[in-house]
Amino acid sequence: MSKHIHMAGIIPIANFEDNFGMDYPSCLLPVDASFSMIQKSVFECAIAGCQTIWIVADDDMAPIIRKRIGEWTYDPVYFYRKEKFYKDLRKEIPIYYVPILPKDRQKRDSYGWSALFGMHSAWYVAYRLSKWVIPEKYYVSFPHSAFNIYTLRKERPNILHHKNNFFLEYEGKTVKDDQFLSFTMFGEDFKKCRRHINKETTRTYYNLEEGEQYPSKKLPLRERWSARKFDFSTIFCEIDEKSATKKALDWHYNLNDWTGYRAYLGSENFIQKPADSLTKPHHHDTLCNDREDNDE
Repeated sequence: MSKHIHMAGIIPIANFEDNFGMDYPSCLLPVDASFSMIQKSVFECAIAGCQTIWIVADDDMAPIIRKRIGEWTYDPVYFYRKEKFYKDLRKEIPIYYVPILPKDRQKRDSYGWSALFGMHSAWYVAYRLSKWVIPEKYYVSFPHSAFNIYTLRKERPNILHHKNNFFLEYEGKTVKDDQFLSFTMFGEDFKKCRRHINKETTRTYYNLEEGEQYPSKKLPLRERWSARKFDFSTIFCEIDEKSATKKALDWHYNLNDWTGYRAYLGSENFIQKPADSLTKPHHHDTLCNDREDNDE
């Protein structure tokens, strides 16, 4: 039986190659009536057992998404308990918004790097507060991914396992095969992935030639900082899969373009919207009273 650990949910949005051509982020497109992709990912992180949720979005997108998502959400596992003073037993999950650092833009800022930076932000903020709130594990959810998120409820013990990672799998493929499939990783996995990226990426100059003390010849613009174009199979190749639990999905759609989105909308499969109280935006008021008496 796995012991309790602190797991942070990571939702990358920054650096996503948006092919929909809309004037607003495509993660706001619906997967069900009044239920958007980004709301789906927030609920997915909540049902998976995350204690905090970190949305990686640049400053131009964060206000739009924040208005739709809010500042905290309920843990659905504890929401429907009908005990005495049941509202006091409900658990609230804070939601944070972080942008990509300027030093990484146009250098390492691929879509997969956004997920890694979200992990770094969760660790750094917690580290500055107390060692007791540092996340031990991270769960990554992709908004442009459609599957039956309610199956994660039974997988919660495996997702929160203190030693083994967890991967969603469809047709024998995982995130390591460049699929938008959720997964977990530990801090050591993060370090290995970051080192691998820094080792494999090109930089501004060619490598040192024999007899040179400092590099002197610049690479062509298109060849500089190749990490900008790294795919998932390169970025997450160092994640430990030994003893990992893999959950095979009955159906899955990549919603990263119109073709995949149309295939999902035209299929018999869909993600049913949870109760409004689990999806509507919750905000902290000026008195720090974030409980809402009308939630049922």
